[in-house]
Amino acid sequence: MELAEIVRAVRSYRGVARKAPIESVARGLIPGRSGSLLAALGEDSAAIRHGREVLLLAADGIIQDLVDKDPRWAGYCSVLVNANDIAAMGGLPVAAVNVLSCGDARVRSSMVKGMREACDKFGVPMVGGHLHPDTPYAAVDVAMLGRTTQSRLVLSSGARAGDSVVFAMDIDGRFTPGIPYSWDTTSRKSPEDVQARLGTMHEVAPMLSAGKDISNPGALGTLGMLLESSSKGAQVDVDRIPRPARKDLLQWLLAYQGCGFVVTCDPKKADKLCSGFESAGLTAGICGRVEPGRLLRLRLGGDEETLFDFSKDRFGCSGAQKI
Repeated sequence: MELAEIVRAVRSYRGVARKAPIESVARGLIPGRSGSLLAALGEDSAAIRHGREVLLLAADGIIQDLVDKDPRWAGYCSVLVNANDIAAMGGLPVAAVNVLSCGDARVRSSMVKGMREACDKFGVPMVGGHLHPDTPYAAVDVAMLGRTTQSRLVLSSGARAGDSVVFAMDIDGRFTPGIPYSWDTTSRKSPEDVQARLGTMHEVAPMLSAGKDISNPGALGTLGMLLESSSKGAQVDVDRIPRPARKDLLQWLLAYQGCGFVVTCDPKKADKLCSGFESAGLTAGICGRVEPGRLLRLRLGGDEETLFDFSKDRFGCSGAQKI
């Protein structure tokens, strides 16, 4: 596949393009640094100092297309995406609540079944929520509380020039039937295996300078969010990104990962970091380096292209707090 084609596809991908409005909403609502708030804008979860611990608070709504196509999987993913957000910050989940909007009892039952399955899989109790039983549409939203310590808190904004860029993914999975960009690595694994893989970020957190879970923008789009938050650029060799055998490269790069992370670290720690991910069942690779400047540059098969120029491209992650 031509690198220029990958660049065009990633830049126009819905999971990337729909991020731009976030910043205007966040800046209208999220306060600046105050009191116990450690980080919020540009992060996967808000980080709040609470005694010797750091509380993590995440929230996600599931895209309407998925709710309409597969309500059970939408309910499952509403828990999964929040568990990934907590893990990406070096945290462990504590509990979740939901907002469920659905007037169709059959569809509502499917979404509840999916949430229940995911709560059991990820070991996160659903402790409350709110139901709208009379809406003309179906929607599911979940918020999750997690915890960590300041020494294990992983921010998106900490990448440093010269750091290694590491992708770590669970390649033991399958694309969800009928949903081509959903890479499912959890539904057929035991809760013990799923929780062990997800807990790896908490274990390796002290080695990291920055990190995010690979979500709607795909592998390269998620790296773009991290770099924008860190006010840095990077150079990445696309063919070094872990990938299952015989899977289409573009589909893989755009996939929402059931369990996948992009992180940065001191190059001296990169091999040890990869070993830590590998020991938990993830496949990890050192794929590039963080650079000064504002460009995310890609290499593939001798070609080089600029994917994002953060002097003009926006994910809504700029101006993140740095601690």
